[in-house]
Amino acid sequence: YHNWMHAFCVGHFFYALAKSVEIRDFLTDNETLAMLIACFCHDLDHRGTTNAFQVASRSVLACLYSSEGSVMERHHFAQTFCILNTSGCNIMEGLETDDYRECLDNIQKIILATDLAQHLRIIGQQKEMAKSGYDYSNDQHHFLLMSLIVTSCDLSINVKMFEESSVIVRDHIYTEFFSEGDMEKQLGRTPLQQNDRKKACIPSLQIKFNDFIAAPLYNLLVDIFQPAQIVVDQLEENRMVWESISIKHNMEENHNCVKYDTYISCQQSQLDIEKKLANYASKLTSKSLQRTK
Repeated sequence: YHNWMHAFCVGHFFYALAKSVEIRDFLTDNETLAMLIACFCHDLDHRGTTNAFQVASRSVLACLYSSEGSVMERHHFAQTFCILNTSGCNIMEGLETDDYRECLDNIQKIILATDLAQHLRIIGQQKEMAKSGYDYSNDQHHFLLMSLIVTSCDLSINVKMFEESSVIVRDHIYTEFFSEGDMEKQLGRTPLQQNDRKKACIPSLQIKFNDFIAAPLYNLLVDIFQPAQIVVDQLEENRMVWESISIKHNMEENHNCVKYDTYISCQQSQLDIEKKLANYASKLTSKSLQRTK
């Protein structure tokens, strides 16, 4: 999953967002440049494992960075710094010294902000910022906004059309998760449910991820950037599809067994979800026609 296509998708989401709003009303040109570079470089030399696994396996990277936290993110920035110091690769070399240092500092902050643990630590501050109103003169607001944007970019596969996002989730993201789970078992550790190929139920896990991470994130983004409502609409549609698949899975498990009440409940839930999907599809078609006109 953590390959060039992911890097491109993250960079493209930021570009699309910046073109949809007056980005200069929120970020300086230097910060916008840092955002774009960080988006493309935020997962450089990814190992396909989480920070927790790096620490548990006592990897070389963990030995280098674990005392500071965000092991992989610090490695990604180190790789970015190496590339920028390579002859012919430093696209920032035209900047004045102070601007160069500021841009590099912002790149580091932005890449470190892609650690979901960091996102969960500061989302309360981001909510306060959205509630009180973004203040361009407030440096902390700039940091909080860049952090919010890069996390939205990093998780943007979840707000693409279901036909595309579901394939990436199933065949790429969970392939990495399961690979890590297999290695954890070899180390004698019990993997998380999402990393255990024998226990993971992808639709249910995606619904939980939506409700606890993605939905609060993108709704917060809309509080600041109204044009981002389109991604929240897509996220809600994707959730309904995942829920529909999850219900069908439960129906198959509970059919012809003693859990008759559960089966009937799933049947009714399935009908409700199908009605919601039909209504939602109709609304999206109507919105599309309005935009065309």
